[in-house]
Amino acid sequence: MSEQQEMEAEEDEGGTSDTAPMLPQRRSADYRIPVLVCPGWPILTTEGLRTLLLPGRALVVFLCHLLLPGTVFLLVLLPAAAIVYLGFLCHSRVSIG
Repeated sequence: MSEQQEMEAEEDEGGTSDTAPMLPQRRSADYRIPVLVCPGWPILTTEGLRTLLLPGRALVVFLCHLLLPGTVFLLVLLPAAAIVYLGFLCHSRVSIG
């Protein structure tokens, strides 16, 4: 049998040939919605939010850099300093007057 006859026989049987694509094909650019059809406000909104993203990230990083030392100070250094100060007040032998 020739290749043409084999392909016709496969088509009659309902099978697929070895050269048939197994994955669906991508749509061509004709199916995309042009940007000019969409209203302009969603595009402007996303651009505005993207503009605020960088300063927002910088602010978050800055606050995180302040939060860690502040937490260490409040939980460790401030109580230790208070204990040392109260110890000096209680055990000092200086009398006034």
